[in-house]
Amino acid sequence: MALGLRCFRLVHPAFCSSLAALTRPVSEVTLQTVRRRQDDRGQYMAYAAVPVRHFATKKAKGSLDSITVVTADGKLALNQIGQISMKSPQLILVNMASFPECTAAAIKAIRESGMNLNPEVEGTLIRVPIPKVTREHREMLVKLAKQNTNKAKDSLRKVRTNAINKVKKSKDKASEDTIRLIEKQISQMADDTVAELDRHLAVKTKELLG
Repeated sequence: MALGLRCFRLVHPAFCSSLAALTRPVSEVTLQTVRRRQDDRGQYMAYAAVPVRHFATKKAKGSLDSITVVTADGKLALNQIGQISMKSPQLILVNMASFPECTAAAIKAIRESGMNLNPEVEGTLIRVPIPKVTREHREMLVKLAKQNTNKAKDSLRKVRTNAINKVKKSKDKASEDTIRLIEKQISQMADDTVAELDRHLAVKTKELLG
């Protein structure tokens, strides 16, 4: 068993790290940032991939921290370019005075974060009213969580296939028995990861819908 694992790490060292990324709780906000050119001019925007965090907790302020904004200087977390504070339990303020040129991109990122937010801007101050989390919004978040889980499973299948193909091409480095053992271990790791994804989804669904 130990020999098989050592050989596997030599053959495909990225597999375990890929699995670790796929098993992050679906409750985390996952952001996909892209740069889109429009009318032949570079415009930087941020888009949420499948976020499922909501404001039904006391951590509303922290919910904005990991929003990623794509700027001319690269990808930056919102809390790196703006000062985030709670004005009241119903209002978050984001002060963009230090990076005023990023205000428009920050507003876009917040609005499209999937957290049902509608920011307002006053100069370099972004006001983010915290919406009431309705049943409809919770159901939408559950739907997004399911989509996120399915995307993770699709990625996992690709990782598993690539890893097994890599192992099969390494017959000169290990015996056939070791190769079969490694393939079995890869499949088991993938199955365990799928079970973990389903567990996270069930927890999040229960948290949102009760």
